[in-house]
Amino acid sequence: MKNILFTSFLLLNLIGIIYPSKKQDTKLFDYCYSLEKILAKNAIQNRRDVSYKVKAISKDILKFGVNKTKGGLVNKMIDQYKTSKNSQIIKLVPNRVYCYAGYWIESANPGTFESIFFKKSKEAINELKDFKDEVDLILNDINSEYKVIKKELNSLF
Repeated sequence: MKNILFTSFLLLNLIGIIYPSKKQDTKLFDYCYSLEKILAKNAIQNRRDVSYKVKAISKDILKFGVNKTKGGLVNKMIDQYKTSKNSQIIKLVPNRVYCYAGYWIESANPGTFESIFFKKSKEAINELKDFKDEVDLILNDINSEYKVIKKELNSLF
């Protein structure tokens, strides 16, 4: 019984390790490239309200871009994430492990990372809008003070 259980465990792990590379037609253990491919595929497939021609053009552009970067874009994103977090544990985990986990997350629940990117982008845009509003207030204050000083100087001369 133990031998069957151990053999099954090893077989499932082996399939889990090889599957992303075979499914996405990439090199073995090149999970970042596989993740990039599945992200691009899921981004196009989730678009229901886009015409067929736009989908075809988008698919070709994404395919060209993914083939050029070959996982480099995902690696850069992971590196930026690691530098933004000040945790030694996060920095110790290799990018390949993050890509492997990301592949299976995106495989099981398509669109997960797209929704995360959308949420973070929306937060960044809102922060920029808030910053712009603060700068506008400061500039309005400076402008009103300038007008007051200008009036005082004009009244003196």
